[in-house]
Amino acid sequence: MYASTATPVGTRATVTIEPALYKEVASHWPSGVAVITAADSDGKLNGLTMSAVIALSLSPMQFLISVDKRSLTLPIIKNGGRFCINFLSSSQADIAMQFASKSTDKLASVKHRISQWGLPIIDGVVASITCEVHSIMPGGDHELIVGDVLDIEHFGGEALIHFKRAFHTIP
Repeated sequence: MYASTATPVGTRATVTIEPALYKEVASHWPSGVAVITAADSDGKLNGLTMSAVIALSLSPMQFLISVDKRSLTLPIIKNGGRFCINFLSSSQADIAMQFASKSTDKLASVKHRISQWGLPIIDGVVASITCEVHSIMPGGDHELIVGDVLDIEHFGGEALIHFKRAFHTIP
């Protein structure tokens, strides 16, 4: 049991929660692992690993991604106006780590092709979803990007899962 007090609507509650507790609790929520790839108007490519991907709407078809404001990929997404969500397969933990790094050329050692939309699609992924930026909203230290789906490719296979700060596969 726990005690709770209601905060009146329209006022902000003041709470103190340690970031370590927040991270620990969040790590107990399993999620798929994706690499978001993007290209700017000059053809510069980049990408990042994330688990904050949400199938937002069926009509219109939209996905939502949450990108850290410090990400080197964020300005590329904003400049190019499109991004590709690559759902990683269970054998692609190394690619997840590559795109989680601060490397400036993350695609150099990763097999991929450039889609008709000019975006990298990583070989061996379960699926890729190409989106055009619909809107961008602030979300604390991240920006929430809603994308309208332009294209979907489904290749099949088992997804890579992130749970308790480690990669897993579905047995």
